[in-house]
Amino acid sequence: MKQTPKYALIEQDFIKKIQSGELEAGAELPSESDLIQLYQVSRVTVRRAIDELYHQGYIEKMQGKRTCVKGKVKLQELTSISSYTEEIIRQGMTPSRKLLTDNLRVCTDEEAALLNLQKADPVFHMKRIYFADGTPLCLTSTVLPYHLFRDIETYDFEQHSLYKIIEENYHTPITTSSLKLKAVAAYGDISKYLNISDDTPLLYSTGLTYGIKNEEEIPIELFYNYYLTTRFEYSLIQRR
Repeated sequence: MKQTPKYALIEQDFIKKIQSGELEAGAELPSESDLIQLYQVSRVTVRRAIDELYHQGYIEKMQGKRTCVKGKVKLQELTSISSYTEEIIRQGMTPSRKLLTDNLRVCTDEEAALLNLQKADPVFHMKRIYFADGTPLCLTSTVLPYHLFRDIETYDFEQHSLYKIIEENYHTPITTSSLKLKAVAAYGDISKYLNISDDTPLLYSTGLTYGIKNEEEIPIELFYNYYLTTRFEYSLIQRR
């Protein structure tokens, strides 16, 4: 009979403790040194067990912190448009934001093509981190045509929802959003901003938001987001 590898025995032990509730969401795992002593195995074996637990979604690794048990992931539906602020509140958590960049600049060729702008037209560019209950959720980058949203740089977007400002202050109802999604690995500044380890799986989204201006539906926002899936997962209902 084939013997179970030592790393798999450690992995099974932790899964049992997590599923039974002995280890609750947010509970920190012992250090590598403690695990080596506890199970009388090598550091390589301990790291393999931790990696397996991580890839199966039982634990999460936070940069500068000890590995801990992963909390229950909340589902976010893709059937309607909502801001991150609205979605975080809907899930019963408290939203907050950190502004990294907000400036006016000349549009790039890609932005001009996607937002129906002329060469050298000004755009408002903003980059923010969203938090849910104080924990980083996503890194967002947004570009708006400045001629549609004059003086938008005067708003404090650490305190205000972008979509709420667009709809209420600029009288621009948001209608639809086209979205592309793909899985990527965290690296460099993205890891730093989201307080995660390099190679942590992220959901990268890019797309256009459309709204009504002068009774015409036009593209009003180009966005790029890096989304930490340890707090939310997307769900999509399809019908034939």
